[in-house]
Formats: sequence, C-alpha cells, structure tokens
Amino acid sequence: MYKDFLIPVSKELQDFAKSCNSFSLGASMKFQEDILEIKENESEKIALIGVTESRATQHESKEDVEFSLIRTQLYELQMGDWTIELYDFGDIGDYDEINETEKVFQEVVKGLVRDGYRVVILGGSPSLGYQQYRAYDELLDKIHYLSVDHKLRLEKEEAQTTNENYLTKIISQEPFNLLDYTNIGFQTYFVAQEQLDLIRQLNFEAIRLGIMTESVKEMEPFSRETNAALLNLSSIQGADFSSTNQMTPNGFNAREVCAIARYLGFSNNITSLYVCDYIEKYKKIDHLLFAQIIWYFMDGRNHCPEIKSFDDTQYFDKIFVPTEGDNYIFYRNIYTNQWWIEVDLTIDDEKKIDIISCSERDYEQALNGEIPNRWGKYFKKFY
Repeated sequence: MYKDFLIPVSKELQDFAKSCNSFSLGASMKFQEDILEIKENESEKIALIGVTESRATQHESKEDVEFSLIRTQLYELQMGDWTIELYDFGDIGDYDEINETEKVFQEVVKGLVRDGYRVVILGGSPSLGYQQYRAYDELLDKIHYLSVDHKLRLEKEEAQTTNENYLTKIISQEPFNLLDYTNIGFQTYFVAQEQLDLIRQLNFEAIRLGIMTESVKEMEPFSRETNAALLNLSSIQGADFSSTNQMTPNGFNAREVCAIARYLGFSNNITSLYVCDYIEKYKKIDHLLFAQIIWYFMDGRNHCPEIKSFDDTQYFDKIFVPTEGDNYIFYRNIYTNQWWIEVDLTIDDEKKIDIISCSERDYEQALNGEIPNRWGKYFKKFY
C-alpha cells in the first residue's frame, strides 16, 4: 500500500493545524489518521505530500530539505469560498539509495492519482520530475506535461536521471506516451540553440520568460490540457525567493509565480504538481511564498470552470472561419472567454476530431488567413 511509504505529519504540527482559526486551511486539513474515519466519496480532493530527497545522483551530499515551517505558514492561510477536501499525508522518508527514493516516489504519486487525488508535492530534487511523469504509465495513454523552469533540462542522457537531463529521459525513454510538452519561462542565455531546435522539431512549446512577464495569462491555453506539472522554484528571481539550489537574478516575481500556480489549478486535467528545488535556509519570507504558491494552486482548483459540452449554446459560441487552406471551427466559452479549436484527424473512413485548447490569438490568425499556431503544431504530431 503506497500510504505505508509516507511518514505522517508530526503530532505537534497536527495540533498546530487544529489550533488555527476555523476559516484556515489547517482547521480543514485532514491527516493520515483521519482517513479511516472518513467515508470515501466522489468529491474533489487535494493530497499534499513532501519528498525530502535533494540529491540527483548518489555521490552528491544531502541538503537540508524540511517542510514543517512551510506547513506552518500554509495551515494559517485562510481558505475563502472553497469546497474541495484537503489532506496532508506527510512526507516520503529518506533512503540511502537514490533509486529506492525514485521507486517509492513514483509508487506514491501513482497511488494517490489513481485514488482520485490531485497531488501537490513539496520537493527537493528536480530530477524526480521524471518519476512524476512515469507515475502515469499505467494511468494515461497520452500525457500533457508542463514545466515552469528557467532551463530546458535536455542535457545528454545517462543511466542516472539528473537535474539537467530528466526532460531528455521523458522524451527518449519507453513507453513513449508524451503527447505534448510546454516549458514556461525559459531564459535564453541558459538554453542552447540546439535544445530550442529540438523542442520545435517535436512540435512542443517553449515560452520565453520575457513573453510570459508581459502577460502571464498567455500560459492559460497551455496549462488547460496539462495532466502533470513541475514548478521549479529556481525559476523565481533571487530577490523574491532564495531557498533554492540554483538562485538566479532574473525570473518570475512573487506575484507572477502565484498567478502561474493559479492557472495550473484552473486545469480540469491536472492531477499532480511537483514544486521542487527547495533547500531549507530558514527564511520566513520564503516559507510564506512557498505556502502561497500552494494556496494559489488550491484556489485555482476551487474556482476552475465547470466542464460543459461544446454543444451547449448556453455556454459556448461556435465560430466558423473559412480560409483558402482549411476551414477552422472555434469554440469560445461565453463566461470565461476561453477558446478551443477543432483538429480533424480523420483518416479514410475513420473519423476522428480532437478539440484542443487555444487562445484568441489563434482565432485572429485564422481570420488573417494564417494557420493557427496551436492547430498547426497539434496537427503535425500526427502527420
């Protein structure tokens, strides 16, 4: 049983959570001991876990990674108008061997997702992003993966997964179930041109930091389809967050990274978020920002748009855009102004139409007689 691998939250922290005011996350948080007393139901639920492994390879020394002070800040935050159930299952224990941690991490994430939880993982080593991805091998045939990171982790593949090559392994290792990948916030001087060329050849997306900081909402169409996401804390500018291994002067500011977390929470498809590269430096301001990132993801989950049929004219406009090349069909949610586009993948008599998320910019491209960016990249994945 995967829950056997988790060390429950300490009694001191549980008592602290229960002492928080009735509107706080702590007062509503359920712990491992509470699970036996709760009748399982179909309501939406978020599971919080931690993984304290900071090493990417066996020869590295362990850093101080501990989440009690972050939990303290999180429990004190106020919930707002939330209906979602919150669970804190504690932390994955320390293991001497890296590969043992990897196996346990994968098993725990898989088990929680399979049991219907949206999993928020407080983490150390970014290399475990590969195990997060592999946790879906038996759960989904095709995966949409997203990372918020100042680098593209596409270094040379080795037997051991590292912080610099976990994306290489996601792309190159069987089973090949990566349908789409998006990087949010890469910084050009950290990324080799051949890495960008590879992303484009594979019809994936990499959105530069400068583009994102002009308008964070540009990420929403990409996050809408995401099944699993990794948010690397080193993508935050060092002036706003320094409890990380790879602090940089440029990056997202505190407001932007919280907005990103909320957009990730808006996705009806996301079932795990790995917030990683944390090192304990005993800075209260960093504990609070980490907690607020988690809060914003939870807030997004509580306010995500309700799933409706595209045929429901009460919620959607259906817009036809004829061009010389193709005829495009768009859907616009009247209430949220979210956009989708049809992609016809019919072969011979086998009719297949996918409806994928896009932005209003794609609609404007079609009006101008151009091939919408999202339509073109998705179509190329199959032809």
